Amino acid sequence: MANGATQAVENATRLSEIGFPEFTAKLITDTFGAITASYLDQTAQYMAVVQAVSQTLQDYINNTADDISADEIGAFLLGIGGLNDDALNFLLGDSTAAASLNTTEVATINNAVVLPPVAGPSTAPASSGSLTNSKKQNIAEAIARRIANNKYDLLQTMVRQGVLRLYVDNGVIETRLTFTAYGEAVSSSAKTKRERLESNFTSGFGAGGGFGGIVGNTIVGFGGAGGFGRSKSSLTVSTSKENHRDVSGSRVQIFGRVRLSFKTDLLPLASPGT
Repeated sequence: MANGATQAVENATRLSEIGFPEFTAKLITDTFGAITASYLDQTAQYMAVVQAVSQTLQDYINNTADDISADEIGAFLLGIGGLNDDALNFLLGDSTAAASLNTTEVATINNAVVLPPVAGPSTAPASSGSLTNSKKQNIAEAIARRIANNKYDLLQTMVRQGVLRLYVDNGVIETRLTFTAYGEAVSSSAKTKRERLESNFTSGFGAGGGFGGIVGNTIVGFGGAGGFGRSKSSLTVSTSKENHRDVSGSRVQIFGRVRLSFKTDLLPLASPGT
């Protein structure tokens, strides 16, 4: 019969197949890799902001206006307000029906897209009268330059306030292993017993009698006797079943834990004054 305790111990010897040390090492390296990648990404974004605001406003607008999306231009148009529905739908590209601007609407658009003198020379894009595709294009380009100007102002404000930096001050890396091995041995048996029994049974019956008389000068008589017997045989079967079950087992538990506490700090790459 197999031994459950022996089987449990044999299973426990396979602990090395799990690769717990390798798992722990990868967890540590991946965690520090994620922290480093986050720091590098934040640094790259900060450098991009500094590089952007190092340009003049005119250069920044010229380099950025073409990247302004149609959705941004549309949102700016909706935010202006004071435009008739036909003109607004035409400028948004939702309609090609004839539309026009009055002098009040022209002033509203031109005031909304005006740029400061340091941004370079600029002209008023809107004019009164019927709207054409050419006028629509001029207004869209003026809006894109105004949006670029707003982004430049926002970046300058961010630099003055300081760029938000996120880093890990301290942390804990913990791995834990619970390894359970169990072995079981089971045996069973069954037994059937049959038994044949026979019995004999005998019975009998008998009778006798007679009578007589005188017939003429002769005496006559009659008499008789009889009997019978019986034998009976029977078969009896007796069945019994026995089960026997033997279970033996053993459980082995192995616990492992690794806990690392760390704190990050910034190491200057260059000494002051270099």
